Amino acid sequence: MTLSLPRSLADAAGHPVIRSLSAMTLVNTAGNGLLMTTGALLFTRVVGMTASQVGLALTLGGVCGIASSIPLGRVADRFGARPTVVALLVVQAVLVLGYTQVHSFWTALPLICAVTFVDRGESAVRAALIAQALPPDRRVPGRAFLRAVTNVGISLGAVLASLALVADTPAAYRTIVVADAATFLLAALLVFRVPALENAGGERTPGRGFGALTDVPYVVITVLAGALVMLQGVLEIGVPLWVTGQTHAPRTLIAAAMLLNTVMVVLLQVRLSKGAESPARAARLAMRAGVLIAVGCVLLGFSKGPDAWTATVLILVAVAVMTVGEILGSAGSWALGFDLADERSQGVYQGVFNTGFAAGLVLGPLAVTQTALRSGMTGWLVLAGIFLVTAVAFVPATRWAVATRPVAEPAAAEEPVTAA
Repeated sequence: MTLSLPRSLADAAGHPVIRSLSAMTLVNTAGNGLLMTTGALLFTRVVGMTASQVGLALTLGGVCGIASSIPLGRVADRFGARPTVVALLVVQAVLVLGYTQVHSFWTALPLICAVTFVDRGESAVRAALIAQALPPDRRVPGRAFLRAVTNVGISLGAVLASLALVADTPAAYRTIVVADAATFLLAALLVFRVPALENAGGERTPGRGFGALTDVPYVVITVLAGALVMLQGVLEIGVPLWVTGQTHAPRTLIAAAMLLNTVMVVLLQVRLSKGAESPARAARLAMRAGVLIAVGCVLLGFSKGPDAWTATVLILVAVAVMTVGEILGSAGSWALGFDLADERSQGVYQGVFNTGFAAGLVLGPLAVTQTALRSGMTGWLVLAGIFLVTAVAFVPATRWAVATRPVAEPAAAEEPVTAA
């Protein structure tokens, strides 16, 4: 008996660049899954930090991450994305290994900020690597496949990390840290397997430097894409706290909801990413994403009050609807982020775009705690309204961005951006 990938996944995995990046991504994200699963316990049980100190350190780290993407993207434009990714992975390995030597909040805080700074910057440079290594029509399918691989890698790391949770000793948690650092080094070696960059074309033509910061339509698209990313805060913080504090649903539903989200992303990200071949279509995907996320917010609001079975069904349906929105929003945002960028300055442009992503990750928990978790259904309606306004704004913002490109894109010229 042989196992085979679904056709959409197999097609995406067929490109040599994607195969090489997939191996690197699987190793890297498995290491991330190790530390994500045990990080809180490492800092509380081994380092001696309080839960509030951990939360503060991670929040400040997230803020530092927002600041890294643009300057490191510029470095990628100057020296090439591939060597920059390798260097940043090696730096991350050294920094993460430093977690074994911290023993207080004040020694852990700067290290957490440094790790997050490099991690978010490396994510932006990796997007630039995808842009440089793949032809335009393979970028979104490639990134979709890599996102599916990311979820598999994190899940694998989480399973392996359970061994440390069972042991629950300082040595076990430090072993996890060493293993995570090793995955960064292995990932750096695997980057060298990425075939010669198809779009490098020999000598790099100088781009616009930091001109992406003055490309107002692109910045607006970045802000809208970042608003959609706030969904992560809803799923990771909002749903668990809502289930346990405001509904009659069982606590075990939290794990089921997270598993549902992970499985759907792995199986559907590539398939549902089709249709983002032009900015016009990508904008419509993002618009549908915002609408679906808004519907999911309302369904979560209705889960307060009903019996356990009804609440469970409403929550699972809400998570499923939001996950489809997450998948469509990722595809639409990636396509716009790639297609509207200056090809000569993909590093800085992807840096700007990744800054919006990082900001969305930081603001998501704050948004859901200050709306839904504080005011119930009213708060969920406010949150739904934010996602709905974001959805509607994608179409005119994309039309504006396309109109301001130096050369109008053929696909956009053939198919005007409409809300239909």
